[in-house]
Amino acid sequence: MRMNRKIIAVASIIAITAIVISVTSDSALDESTISQIIFVDAVYDPQNKIVRITYNDNSEMTNLITLEVLGMEKTFHKEFSQSSFVETVKIDSKPKYGWSTTPVVFSINHDQFGKIGLKTEIYEQGELKPRIIYSKI
Repeated sequence: MRMNRKIIAVASIIAITAIVISVTSDSALDESTISQIIFVDAVYDPQNKIVRITYNDNSEMTNLITLEVLGMEKTFHKEFSQSSFVETVKIDSKPKYGWSTTPVVFSINHDQFGKIGLKTEIYEQGELKPRIIYSKI
């Protein structure tokens, strides 16, 4: 009787672990593949006081992109239905607490990847390019 309880307990733990691993692996994004197909960038040009935001999907499988620049007095929001664009946003000066307070967010509907989000930061030419954060929406 005791042996049966131990076997059931071990089998239950194994089953739960397998379910958790299955669910987390299905929802994980292949950031390496996405980064090879989708390029995003946000570079500040202090002379012209603009941010040049670039989006390029080499697979051309993008259906819709919502672009937002957060942390501004008024959030910049624009939607695109093409696989590549360059958008300029007027920003008069570098934020007091740095560019990390002004993230650039791309919400993307993509035929291969589904609904994904990419988040990056603005940077100036000559600085290190900030990392991109990938998420499933």
